[in-house]
Amino acid sequence: MSPYLFAIPVFFLLVAIELYVAHRRGVQVYRFQDTLTSMNIGTVSQFVNTIGGAISVAMYAILVERFGAFTWDTSNPLTWVLALVLYDFFYYWVHRSGHEVNILWAAHVVHHSSEEFNMSTAMRQSSTGFYFRWVFYVPLALLGFPVKVFLTVAVIDLVYQFWVHTRLIGRMGFLELFLVTPSNHRVHHGQNDYCIDKNYGGILSIWDRMFGTYADERADEPPMYGVRKPLQSWNPVWGNVHHYFAIVTQARATAGWRNKLMCFFAGPGWLPPGAPPVSANFEADKFVRFATPAPQWMGQVALAATVIGSLLLMYFLFAQKGFTPVQRFSFSGAMVLVYGALGYAWLHPRVQGAAHV
Repeated sequence: MSPYLFAIPVFFLLVAIELYVAHRRGVQVYRFQDTLTSMNIGTVSQFVNTIGGAISVAMYAILVERFGAFTWDTSNPLTWVLALVLYDFFYYWVHRSGHEVNILWAAHVVHHSSEEFNMSTAMRQSSTGFYFRWVFYVPLALLGFPVKVFLTVAVIDLVYQFWVHTRLIGRMGFLELFLVTPSNHRVHHGQNDYCIDKNYGGILSIWDRMFGTYADERADEPPMYGVRKPLQSWNPVWGNVHHYFAIVTQARATAGWRNKLMCFFAGPGWLPPGAPPVSANFEADKFVRFATPAPQWMGQVALAATVIGSLLLMYFLFAQKGFTPVQRFSFSGAMVLVYGALGYAWLHPRVQGAAHV
């Protein structure tokens, strides 16, 4: 049974608690449309990753069986601790590569597409990252860590990262020196100049300190969340694929095979020779959050769709072991199509207005 079947209700409970605490403090950290979009992106990713994740696990299992160098005693706690530390180390490189290679950024950008920062933002997980992430964990397979150890530490690493997506917890003293905390993770989600390409750690921030990618949150310049090329859509499917389309469009318009390849494998900010430069400096006073008007009935329909989709996801996670591969694919594919259609219908066209910070 999928561990996410138990994690999802906990995630929703934490969102509710954060909403309550924010209300008591008189601060707004949630926006209705943004929050539903984050939840829907999370639902879509779970439907897709039940298939994509299975492929990754199968590849890992084959490598362990054929090439695993050591046999590990799973009754020894040190086995699990070492596996978790190593997993977190490789996660750092997964995450860093997802920011520094354009085609990998296309998979990861959806997680940064929210212009808010709260626990629902943590739900914005990629539906397409499975195609490359497993490669970074090949060393764990070659070391012979069993599949169950790999899956367990992967879930621990991911679940830990949920709670650090909040603005309601300040700095945490000496813990900032070695752990990922809400403060240093807020920096990671910022688009301010000092925030770009910083703080990639999952559980431990020591990797960022070791490899020169750590930055402290600045009290005099709070992070502005989002990305420099905003999504400007509430569609959870488009949120997952829009940057792939942007890459292909840029490559088609770029002359020369070397430059076309650079569109895919250079950094996200790469421009072909002769292209007009883009200002590299972020101007917080000019930043405008994406917003669209919506009739009350449309919000009610969207909320109902989000709740129903979440319940269907929990049913799917509970029952999927009894499904054939074709049934899994069909169920997941149908849900992705439904979410894509709802996202297109809800608040179309994509830009109907804007809300200033």
